[in-house]
Amino acid sequence: MVSHLPGIATLARSFSEIQQHEKTGKLLLNGRGERWQYYFIDGQLLYTIGGRHRVRRWNRALAKHCPHWRLDLRSISPTGLWEYQLLHRALRREELNLAQVRGIVASVTREVLFSSLDSSELSVRWIPVSRPETPLPLGLRLTTSEFDALFKDAINLWQQWQGMGLSYINPDDAPRWQAQAQKVQAQLSQSSLSVRQLLGGQYSLWDIAQKRKRSLAYLTRTLHHFVEAGTLEFRALPDLPSPFEQMQLVEAAVTGERSAIACIDDSPIVGERLKQILEPAGYRVLNIQHPLQEMATLLSEQPELIFLDLTMPVIHGCDLCAFLRKTSVFQATPIVILTSSDGALDRVRANLSGASEFLSKPPNPKAVLEVVRKHLTRSRPFAMTSYHASDLVDV
Repeated sequence: MVSHLPGIATLARSFSEIQQHEKTGKLLLNGRGERWQYYFIDGQLLYTIGGRHRVRRWNRALAKHCPHWRLDLRSISPTGLWEYQLLHRALRREELNLAQVRGIVASVTREVLFSSLDSSELSVRWIPVSRPETPLPLGLRLTTSEFDALFKDAINLWQQWQGMGLSYINPDDAPRWQAQAQKVQAQLSQSSLSVRQLLGGQYSLWDIAQKRKRSLAYLTRTLHHFVEAGTLEFRALPDLPSPFEQMQLVEAAVTGERSAIACIDDSPIVGERLKQILEPAGYRVLNIQHPLQEMATLLSEQPELIFLDLTMPVIHGCDLCAFLRKTSVFQATPIVILTSSDGALDRVRANLSGASEFLSKPPNPKAVLEVVRKHLTRSRPFAMTSYHASDLVDV
């Protein structure tokens, strides 16, 4: 085993222990500001998620193994392992065959394993989970030997990546021509037109490698030449909206309506931050800095979710929360307390006043979106409930 690779020894020990003791639960990994989750049942891998591009990775796997599968989102929870839920049901309905489902799981696992290796300071935590009462199909799991083979492939790819001097590049990043690169682009042959289009900063290296049917390492090595010449750069690429968020965006475009979310906070900075996070996901953010003066606006807008600051100059957030809960309009509206402190007394008081949840300030994009998905998408029906992977993005 190549123990000198970042995080490899920690991963190898953890996986070996899970397999030997046939554990059921999830392995949480944290490193380099990213998080990964490996789900096991009886020591066999069920599914894995994590890293920067959960949805892009899922779409690549679908494009490779079942590009014409139409996903039905009805009765699927938008939180947790929604990918596994979809695959399980598709297999049961015979929408996909076992080879396709296993191919998707293997493709996703290979990429997650590779991204997990790139961390010199990896923290590991095991969370045991009771075995499900209803037996899961054995075919949906990766056997120990299959998982070990994927792990070995990921290690080999990382060794190749290091050996080619590419360790400064993250394959989740997108290559983009620099402003002075027009001359280089013009010299590319007409047959390279698609290559020019792919290097516009919209596709990750994983995306391009799959589109071009090329090895990730050798494709990146070729682009490395242009980076050294100063004509190509790499930029961080955000993930795509999840299928559920995409359906909300489609619904909003069709109906012309967007869910309103209120931010009640005396600081305009917090409201603007929430706008930056939520508006690209298809929501409309209503900023309320003076809640007592703007109560009429709040009542007329009737937001579907409220982010509420705990400490405000005129009224305490808990008192306002209790007041809103006494109105028929906001009796059942999710109210998420925003707080920069984590005092036990504040939490108890907020719970007693009817708060639904807590979030730390400043707002973290991932945490904000997870809370919104949790409280809105499960209760709000979609006008459209199915899509092809190609409806989301051309990968």
